[in-house]
Amino acid sequence: MVGKTISAYTDAETADRIERIAKCEHRKKSQIAGSALKFFISLPTEARTAWRQIEALGTPDEIERISEDIARALLHAQYEMAHKQIIQEMTIEHLGGLDSEDDLLGTAVALTGEAVR
Repeated sequence: MVGKTISAYTDAETADRIERIAKCEHRKKSQIAGSALKFFISLPTEARTAWRQIEALGTPDEIERISEDIARALLHAQYEMAHKQIIQEMTIEHLGGLDSEDDLLGTAVALTGEAVR
C-alpha cells in the first residue's frame, strides 16, 4: 500500500503505549498509529465529537469503561463475521440422513474421531 507520512503530536503515555503495542504485535509504531487514525476518521462526526467530549470530561474509570464497551462491540462484530463465514463454508452433504438422535450422535462421534486423527 502506498501511503503518505504525516506527523502527529501525542502525550508521552500514549507514545509509550504505541511503542509497547508495536513490540507486542511485531509491527512498526507508524503502522499502529496509522491503524488508529484510520479507525478514528472512519467514525461518524458525531462519534468523534462524543469521544473528544468523553476524553475532556470523563474520569479515567469512565474512559476505561467506555473503551471496554467499544472493545466488546468490536469483538462481537468479529465473532458474527467469523460465524457467518463458517456457516457459508460448512458442508453437510456428506452427513446423510440424520433421522434420529442415535444417527446424530453416531455421526458426531465419527466426525470427532476424524478430527483427532
